[in-house]
Amino acid sequence: MRGVAMSIEIIEVTSPEQIAQFRALLMDYYQERPNSFSERMAQDLQDLPGRYAAPHGGMFLALCNGQPIATAAWTQHTPALVEMKRVYVRPEYRRQGVARALAQHIIAIARARGFAQVVISTWADAEDAVALYRRLGFTEIPPFKPSTVPGLIYLGLDLSPARPAGAQVIKVGGGELDDPAFVAQFAGSIARMKRAGAQPIIAHGGGKALTQLLAMMDAPTQFVEGLRVTDARTRDAALMALSGLANKKLVAALIGQGVDAIGLSGLDAGLVRVARLNDALGFVGRPVSVRASLIAAWLAQGLTPVIAPMSLGADGEIYNVNADHIAGAIAVAVDAGMLTFVTNVPGVLDRGGSLIPDLSAARAEAMIADGAISGGMIPKVRTALEALSAGVRRVRITNLAGLASGDGTVFALPASRVGGV
Repeated sequence: MRGVAMSIEIIEVTSPEQIAQFRALLMDYYQERPNSFSERMAQDLQDLPGRYAAPHGGMFLALCNGQPIATAAWTQHTPALVEMKRVYVRPEYRRQGVARALAQHIIAIARARGFAQVVISTWADAEDAVALYRRLGFTEIPPFKPSTVPGLIYLGLDLSPARPAGAQVIKVGGGELDDPAFVAQFAGSIARMKRAGAQPIIAHGGGKALTQLLAMMDAPTQFVEGLRVTDARTRDAALMALSGLANKKLVAALIGQGVDAIGLSGLDAGLVRVARLNDALGFVGRPVSVRASLIAAWLAQGLTPVIAPMSLGADGEIYNVNADHIAGAIAVAVDAGMLTFVTNVPGVLDRGGSLIPDLSAARAEAMIADGAISGGMIPKVRTALEALSAGVRRVRITNLAGLASGDGTVFALPASRVGGV
């Protein structure tokens, strides 16, 4: 087919007929290269779509004039990493950009869903394939999975966006947002940060407003370790209170201070994807991915994202997410220089009520164990520690005055870990 113009279309495999076409092409590959056949590959063929099923994977066919000529697939390994698999092009269609188009298609999907890395294993002697992946930006990496198959090379493509200069994530609690004076001062502080060159990203709660709405609905409120137990009725109320009233009041205050704020939730554009935290809490999610490239694009346009914590699960359900957890996930995703939790207290206090200016992970866990840190402060501290372990450089818990002055309780990576030294 070389030298003949081709019309290539990439489609997602969804029907039994398409699955059969995908399987037939892979069988052609294994006949072409029988030493590549393994028990794992045999299992893949039998189970299709198997580990490539949505939402944690995908299968694709490239069609030429309506006929299937090539395959590719992906599967999720971790919340940050996807593996590209089963890239095969029939011999007569090779070196015409088909494999590149399939690879770029999967890379675009991974980037859009907020994954940090795409990886692939291929035969070291498959010179054309290795050269293609290198041209796409892949570099050699250590093995990302156990394998007894000899002759493989492991390649990875980093999708992490460059950290926006001055990016800071600021989480503000819902209780504080009910105070007009607090909101006005907070908006003024954000405006001053913007003028100083910072790029704030705001995540907010709305717990007090939600509790009031639930009381009007005569719906009970129950908390477990600072997290609200959420049935379907409570979830819908949270959607109204957090993504509606709380978000728009904060956006209005920021615009009044000259900040180009844009009100969003984790739902919008699939910005934050979540998984159910546990069955006991109901519709409460934990973040598993963030579309950091969208946030970077908004910051580059001079916009200040204001993000409510309602987010979308892989099961298609809407979930209430603790705003501390949303803030931590966003800070990790954009590689923020600082993550600040703005509360109604100046930071973590000891039993005598004095501010603890800095806190190690070990001491924080000990204070949680003996009750010195309790209630809603527990997820804040644990989120701070999780963010540090994931790579956020500094995390601060403070109040409105501390946001302006730089005071509060600061958690920071040990010097030996900064920059990966």
